Amino acid sequence: MTRREIREEIFKLLFEYELIDNDIEKRINETIAEENLKRDEEIDFLRSYITEIIENKDILTDRIRQVLDGWTYERLGTIEKVLLKISFYEITIKDIGYEIAINEVLEIAKKYSYNDTKDFLNGILAKLVQNIKDEKQK
Repeated sequence: MTRREIREEIFKLLFEYELIDNDIEKRINETIAEENLKRDEEIDFLRSYITEIIENKDILTDRIRQVLDGWTYERLGTIEKVLLKISFYEITIKDIGYEIAINEVLEIAKKYSYNDTKDFLNGILAKLVQNIKDEKQK
């Protein structure tokens, strides 16, 4: 599987977890079997992203709240919450290049959400990146 395909599986699992707070470890193992993931790096990527996003959900939620302008976190849809957590995790914790993180999450948004969601997410992520750049200049 490509990294994008694995990110899509991460999105689906986190979306499900956000809705029903299921046994995530069981669902990860089921997904590994269903998708026939064999390579350790694919399995590690999937497992580590999901567990670390869940472990850091409070930090990620706080960071998302800091960049929302005119919105509250509670007002966001589940799709937007999950996609923002993934991208904020990649940008602020994993230190993945923001271009890659933003592009990947916007591609998932195109597939699973409304047309205007992509633009909405892009605006929030642009503000996050600008805040990071401003912090580095201080």
